[in-house]
Amino acid sequence: MNLLKKERQKYVVTSKVYWPTSEDPNGKGLSKKNIFKSLDDTLLRLGTDYLDFYFVHDFDHNTPMETTLESLDQLVKAGKILHPAVSNWSAWQIEKALGIQAKNGYSLFELMEPMYNLVKRQAEVELLPMAQAEKMGVISYSPLGGGLLTGKYGETKRPVSGRLVEDQRYAQRYGEKTNFKIAAEFTQFAKKLGVHPAPLAIAWVNYHQGITAPIIGARNMEQLAVSLEAVNFEMTE
Repeated sequence: MNLLKKERQKYVVTSKVYWPTSEDPNGKGLSKKNIFKSLDDTLLRLGTDYLDFYFVHDFDHNTPMETTLESLDQLVKAGKILHPAVSNWSAWQIEKALGIQAKNGYSLFELMEPMYNLVKRQAEVELLPMAQAEKMGVISYSPLGGGLLTGKYGETKRPVSGRLVEDQRYAQRYGEKTNFKIAAEFTQFAKKLGVHPAPLAIAWVNYHQGITAPIIGARNMEQLAVSLEAVNFEMTE
């Protein structure tokens, strides 16, 4: 946090609001109360007075969309966030929000965070075309499919540890046999090219014209170094 305080202008800092962080019944969702409280807590933890982007992390069926969007606009006007952003909303929900924001003169959603990788390509149907049409930035998550596309998985191949092994949510998300078949074939394809499958999978995501940047995650410096090789990987059609 000390580094962030000293070099704040050099960083683009984001955070999210929606999922509960305590047992407080008011501490979840996209109500004005939770949006304001969650942001103040985040700013205090990070030691900064503003965020560049503040994501609504999921759709709240219990809070009117107008309330959520007005709250985000108030935070922009207060200088606490520069831009509102959205994650895990459908295309129609985002388009509806953009219409409400434009009608009321609110700050528009400028950035979107969908899931996108070689085995989860639903974003190509509506989300990415919509983002391109609306000129929204897109930072996609899970370019490696929770580790599925790193070369560690195959039709009968499993590592000792990893998200797909340890996390039930990821095991369910990627647990279909077809996904492991794709992972095996993809690993063989990368081997023929003489490259590590992880940077190839990330470069594939980044190659889509609608993607601003894929989000990468690493448990250690070795994994980070492998993922960063994607920057220098030249994709072809």
